[in-house]
Order: sequence, then structure tokens, then C-alpha cells
Amino acid sequence: MGFLISSHSGHLCVDGKRVLKPLTDGLFPSDQFCDGDLSIPSTDRNILTVSQCFLDLYINPMGMLQESRSKGKKWLHSTSEIEIKFGKSSPAKEKESPLKSPTPTADNQTRGWHLFTIHTLHRFFWRDFDCIRGSQKLEETDDYHWWLENSSGDMIDLTEEQYRITKIPTLRESGKRLLPLGHRYAATSKAMAHRMTELLSSNQYDASMIDQYANAYMKR
Repeated sequence: MGFLISSHSGHLCVDGKRVLKPLTDGLFPSDQFCDGDLSIPSTDRNILTVSQCFLDLYINPMGMLQESRSKGKKWLHSTSEIEIKFGKSSPAKEKESPLKSPTPTADNQTRGWHLFTIHTLHRFFWRDFDCIRGSQKLEETDDYHWWLENSSGDMIDLTEEQYRITKIPTLRESGKRLLPLGHRYAATSKAMAHRMTELLSSNQYDASMIDQYANAYMKR
């Protein structure tokens, strides 16, 4: 059994234990990502640094978001909120959100983030980690859980907390390896990853250098 990178109340954890917050600003060379290749070695340091960067930029500031649905699922965490904020690479041009962002809370704040998380982090670690979809659904939203896992059983699951809170005991049982999803997740994860790499390298560069879809960036 390998390690598990997760989070609890906004704090990064390894095998369920909170770790010191790693530094994220400017830890990579300024030209590290300029050619659009975001893949980096899956070292412990790199995984923790990128995971912390995602928490700092997205999950912790935004917290849990919900939108009402007229049919089917009663509540769904707002993909539209995230798309409006990060669906384009230029934050200066983002539109005003039609949904009100709640004050981040330590209770279940990773809820609704799993697909955005794994699609963004997969761009960094796809050479070693696969996208895995669980077999258990959250009853309220009829939604599967996703995480990243390599051949050694090491897992990156920053949003497992949302399912632990709902007491699903077999969270990652019978997981199925799948390719990253396209459409909204490809576009949004590209923009989110671009923003992360500019922080990690302390350098601004053209986001068009980044491939949008997995079948392109996984051929680099």
C-alpha cells in the first residue's frame, strides 16, 4: 500500500496526518513551463508543492459552492462558478459570477472539487498517475468520486474529505482507470493549471502553449 495525499479542513495531509505547509512561489525555473509541457517528476516534494498550490489558489479561498437544480439532483456544486472564474486564462477578463461565493468554511469545503482537482493535477503527474473513478456515488448528487493513483498504489485525493464526512466506508473500492474528461473540464483545468504554473515559476507566459485535451498533452 502506497501513500495517500489528502486534505483536512484546508490543510495538506500525508496518510491522514497534517504536514507542514510547503512553499509554492517560484520553486521551479522561470522557463520550466513556457513550452506548454506541464509534466514534472512525481517526487514527494513536487506532489506536495503542486497539491498545496491547488489548495491555496482554489479550494481554500472558494470553499464549498452550490447551485440549485430544478430537476434531478437537488444540489450540485457549481461548475459554472468555477468555469466563469477560471475558464479563461486571463483573470483580468473574468466575468462577474451570477452565483454568490460563500465564505469558505472548514466543514466539507472540498465538496464538488474532485473533478477539477484531478484534471488539473493530472496535467503535472500524468506520466505516473492515472485518473480513477470510484464505484460509490454520493446519494445527494448522484456523483462518483475521482482521484489519482499510480501503479504502486500511491494516491492523490485532495477531496476525499467530502466523502468521509458522508461516511462512505468504501470510498476507493473497485476504482476504474479512465481517461480525463473533455469539454468543460479540459478547458477549465487548462486555465487553472496555467495560473498555478505562473505562481510556481514566478513567470508569466502564453497559455496557448498548453494543450487543452489529454490526448494531446499525454503525447508530449
